[in-house]
Amino acid sequence: MLKGKYAVMLSRNARGSGAVQTAKDMAARLGVAYLDRPHNQVLEEFMAAQALAAVIVLEKDGPRIHSEYGTFAYHPGMAEIRVQQLLRGAPAPIVHASDLRRGARPLERTLRLASDAAVAACVAGPTGRVVGLEASLLLHFAVQYGLAHYECKTPLLTAALRRVEAVHAVAGEYLAACAADSFDVVYFDPMFRHPVQGSKAMEALRPLALEEPLDRTTVELALKVAPRVVIKERSEYLLREYGCQEYVGGKYSRIKFGIIRR
Repeated sequence: MLKGKYAVMLSRNARGSGAVQTAKDMAARLGVAYLDRPHNQVLEEFMAAQALAAVIVLEKDGPRIHSEYGTFAYHPGMAEIRVQQLLRGAPAPIVHASDLRRGARPLERTLRLASDAAVAACVAGPTGRVVGLEASLLLHFAVQYGLAHYECKTPLLTAALRRVEAVHAVAGEYLAACAADSFDVVYFDPMFRHPVQGSKAMEALRPLALEEPLDRTTVELALKVAPRVVIKERSEYLLREYGCQEYVGGKYSRIKFGIIRR
């Protein structure tokens, strides 16, 4: 996770007393300072002068996080394409592996862009409950804002984003506090340890995340919370190490979903 001091500031394109107060409220929520940037100073110079590791700039369309690794603002990732494929009747391995259906209650361990959670919310519908955990306060803040405000090309996906519950929590602590059978499935995506190179969006996002290694203890906690655990990985060998005995994924696909049943 990105180390150092953060601050919130207002974009030069988002002036006004209401915007200033919104930015100050964001700073208070994150527990960081609200700072005014001099008009004659570029952002990189401002960050260096203030010794800031990151700045959350409130733009007209929401917060944008700037760091030495790039710029990050919420977007639904691959969710738009996946939902359109679902609407065309194309098979979705994550839906099959997680046994998602109307009214389902999935819990995702690492929310990140909420792409998988958004697909789950589309399938589960208004009667379901989709919860995503994010241990990074900075990333949780940006994604939670996006889930509440981002407008997608597909209205079904926009409605699904609004139903995803983004929770700022460490997975092990959250799972330990849950009652038995609080969810139908717990979904783990530890692939962040093996990033795909060449994606500028992911390069900017990755330093913001707080990595939580997946271990058998966390899997056992998840099996108390839900009767089904699904783990997404590239390696079937790693999935077997976690205790998976069933697998979903094409023969030639690099992505596989391992299933553990209670």
